[in-house]
Amino acid sequence: MTTTTVPNRKILPTTLAVALAGILMLSGCSQQADDTVSADNQTEAQIQTTTLSNAEQANIDRLLLSYSDMAHAAYKDSLDTAKVLQTAINTYVDTPTEANLEAAKAAYKAARLPYSQTEVFRFDEGFVTANDQRELGSIDGWEGQVNAWPLDEALIDYVSDSYEGEYNSKDNIINSDSISVGSLKQDTSTITPKLLSQMSEIGGSEANVTTGYHAIEFLLWGQDINGVGEGAGMRPFSDYITTDGQCTSGETTNTDTTVCERRGQYLQAATQLLVDDLTAMEAQWQPESKDTLRSDMIARKNGNAIRQIMYQMGSLALGELASQRMQVAFVTGSTEDEHDCFSDLTHLSYANNARGIQNIFNGSYKTVAGKSIGGYGIKQYLIDTEHKDAADKLAADFQQVEAAFNIIVEKAEKDGIKVDQMIATVGQASKNNISSEEQNKRRGWIENGINSLQQLTDGIENAASAIGIDNLDADTGS
Repeated sequence: MTTTTVPNRKILPTTLAVALAGILMLSGCSQQADDTVSADNQTEAQIQTTTLSNAEQANIDRLLLSYSDMAHAAYKDSLDTAKVLQTAINTYVDTPTEANLEAAKAAYKAARLPYSQTEVFRFDEGFVTANDQRELGSIDGWEGQVNAWPLDEALIDYVSDSYEGEYNSKDNIINSDSISVGSLKQDTSTITPKLLSQMSEIGGSEANVTTGYHAIEFLLWGQDINGVGEGAGMRPFSDYITTDGQCTSGETTNTDTTVCERRGQYLQAATQLLVDDLTAMEAQWQPESKDTLRSDMIARKNGNAIRQIMYQMGSLALGELASQRMQVAFVTGSTEDEHDCFSDLTHLSYANNARGIQNIFNGSYKTVAGKSIGGYGIKQYLIDTEHKDAADKLAADFQQVEAAFNIIVEKAEKDGIKVDQMIATVGQASKNNISSEEQNKRRGWIENGINSLQQLTDGIENAASAIGIDNLDADTGS
């Protein structure tokens, strides 16, 4: 998988929202500096405005509490499903069979569903308050170790002879005790979570991803060498067998079992690191916590907190999902820029990213166990602040998004037409005996998704403007 088309995952806000602290609060209706005026002498208009100001504050409090509860629930689900994944991976590494490999893949698929809905919380750089007592500075700064993509898989393990990437040495972390990246030489003799963390972006290349979901995905599925044709990665379970004469690296049978042992060590280390990272993030959203991202969000209720929420919604919708994750691959027909390119689960990541934005709008996150968490979202906040038209417009926009992504998921899950097949150009598809008429229809599913997100972002910006947030500046991507 090449890594040159799309910038890596980090998107920094284009506006320092802290400069606009206070813009969200309706002017308090405290009386003018005349201490001699008694409550009995207040006019009816003054009393009414004071009541509205109190109601507005209650709306903000309720919105931020709901948002924080949803964040906690989504990260807790992500942690819990990652632990289930870890158990499945440990079983697989201990007993590498086809059945155990499929069980680990199923656990990976399940773990991605809640995490993909958390990505709306990610775009917080430039909003949160600096706090040396807080374990994590921001979600955006933390996210890279968990969900970075695309990755240069040749740094991790074997790849096909036709592979072209920044890292092109035959030595990799799994098959060598040391590797060289540019002028840097790295000891890789002992594979641990700490080593993988230290090696992330080694040599200054964002493509040198060694951690997170997508490293685990690669180690379970292997490369998808089918291009825009049908099929995902087909890594054999024998890649993890530690019996003499049975340890493989794809179609190659190794002379000893060392590489298979190290492959298992890498997979377990990456999974442990993922669990550790999610444990740290779940703790940041615990109720009644202090010096956390949750307490910081609540403390900024009279400042940039609502701007942050609206910015996050628009930036994931347009800058990340519509642009970097969808449009770049769609325009180029590049499967190398497909988000979950090893497993062909991109359709689910797309849909759950979009669902995460909708969760914040509706004020409801549905847990893995089926419980609804939240209770108050941007939609009701708009209604309660007398902007029902903006709420209705956004609700209609979200319906269009949901409809577009439901089609993408249905075609992938039920008909087996995955995103890499949908983004193929007509010329690429013709090599797989797909007619131009059929391929244009498939590309239309992706295009409709992109267009619906663009329209949604316009609605988010208009809604932000309605409640006094000018120049939201949601990231527009590339």
